[in-house]
Amino acid sequence: MNWENIDDSAKRMMIRVVAILTGEKEEGEDKSVRDFIEARMFEEEMERRGKYDGRKAFRQIQKRRRRSIVWKVCAVACGFLLLCGISLLFWVKQPSAVGDLNEAYGIHEERQVVLQLSGGKQVVLGGTDSLQLQEKDKSIEVNNGLIAYHHGDVKSDGPENLYNTLLVPKGGEFRVKLSDGTIVHLNADSELKYPLTFSRKERRVYLKGEAWFEVAKDQECPFYVTTDDIQVRVYGTEFNVNTHGVNEVQTVLVEGSIGIRSLHSTGEVRVLPGQLAEYSRKDQEIRLKEVDVRQYTAWREGFFYFNDETLEDIVDELARWYDMEVFFRSGNAKELHFSGFLKRYEDVRKILRTVTESTGVKFDVSGKTIVVN
Repeated sequence: MNWENIDDSAKRMMIRVVAILTGEKEEGEDKSVRDFIEARMFEEEMERRGKYDGRKAFRQIQKRRRRSIVWKVCAVACGFLLLCGISLLFWVKQPSAVGDLNEAYGIHEERQVVLQLSGGKQVVLGGTDSLQLQEKDKSIEVNNGLIAYHHGDVKSDGPENLYNTLLVPKGGEFRVKLSDGTIVHLNADSELKYPLTFSRKERRVYLKGEAWFEVAKDQECPFYVTTDDIQVRVYGTEFNVNTHGVNEVQTVLVEGSIGIRSLHSTGEVRVLPGQLAEYSRKDQEIRLKEVDVRQYTAWREGFFYFNDETLEDIVDELARWYDMEVFFRSGNAKELHFSGFLKRYEDVRKILRTVTESTGVKFDVSGKTIVVN
């Protein structure tokens, strides 16, 4: 069953559940929905997976059940939450949302992805652009959210001195296929600097922001990702690097093998699949822990995955994706925690309503400003 069919099934279930909750349809008329609600399958499965605090959301809605008008409004919101939850129950691994960049890109049309060539010239790229560019003697093809450099170019004997830079603004994402075949998927508000052709001794790129790497294997030529704080040595693998944190840089390994060291030291820490390597900017130490990697890679699939994260971190991520400014009326709200698995391309108001149902915190959205009450 493909994702489109699963999503339609979830929508139909949502409509039937909302009809019952609002009183438009009796529970006895639809046994599958009645069993779903009474058995609390949604609550139990979500809590088991750690995706969403379903029990809390249901309690909040049930408190208002006798108030018919308010209840109907809440039921619709609950239906939206059920849609996310039901979709998740069927989801094992859906195809990458990269193919939908035509729809996803351009949330803020005044902010454009830019490719800066080695001479300083900047080329504005759109998600639907199909371009043929020439950089020195190298050809560059841009098509459907992907920049591709000719795979198999002969490596240079000298240093890597001709660089391109891909700049992705808030509200955007883009991919680049490097000359060695490595795929890099840049998240919003990120920048990647890379050579047109790698040297024979090493392959090195420079990252600011967040990116997913699928590194082409080459035992004779190691691959390095360098940020302002750390260096990641790659041994052929898939991993995610995020420098957006104020206090830390996070690197999550999905498969393969990587080694990480601080730019202030020479010791390298080896990371295993399923581990998070967190570099602290405060004490310049690297710490490892086991994690659910989906929390750190769900953005590639078109989702937000929040697992007991603070409201401050959540709203900061939303602001980066939707290109908005955030203001908190109270510092206490920053420390509230929320878990959820939500579609990345929804209207920001829908996302915030979901957070409100779980935490009670209310948001005012005006233009490009989010005020947390």
